[in-house]
Amino acid sequence: MKTFSKRATAVLVTAGLGLAATAGWSAESLQDVMKRRSLSQQDLLAAAKTYVPTGKRDEFIAFSSGGQSGQVIVYAIPSMRILKYIGVFTPEPWQGYGFDEESKKVLAGGRIDGKDITWGDTHHPGFSETNGEADGQFLFINDKANPRIAVLDLRDFETKQIVVNPSYKSEHGGAFVTPNTE
Repeated sequence: MKTFSKRATAVLVTAGLGLAATAGWSAESLQDVMKRRSLSQQDLLAAAKTYVPTGKRDEFIAFSSGGQSGQVIVYAIPSMRILKYIGVFTPEPWQGYGFDEESKKVLAGGRIDGKDITWGDTHHPGFSETNGEADGQFLFINDKANPRIAVLDLRDFETKQIVVNPSYKSEHGGAFVTPNTE
């Protein structure tokens, strides 16, 4: 019993010291942090411009080509938090893309001359439009390495279709749409 008592006392004392240290650290002023980290007022202003508190929403969402990963990366602005990686031309085991029947069918749509092409080089995304204005319904993204374009539905951020262009061998163009996405 005495051994248990000594251990319990040691744990409680350690926890108390830890809490005291945390309280002391959290009492640090903004000026103290600036001095300790050699930050200027401009550094603080830059950080404040990108900071979005937990539970608050960013102003914008960006869709970025993932390049040779074959993905689209969705991130928030100004916080730059990554919101989602969307599997497009490449199977994504960690999120199941290319392993269920639905996404296997999507990837099969990107076959060239009957061969599975399970990699891509995503570049140059473009948004669907209505009357010349982006309508936020679909995102189209080009495969720079292969003559394909993918269609992503922005209601659920999933790839719905891969369209092969039989006239080209490679398509380092962009995904451009007409004013009404015909």
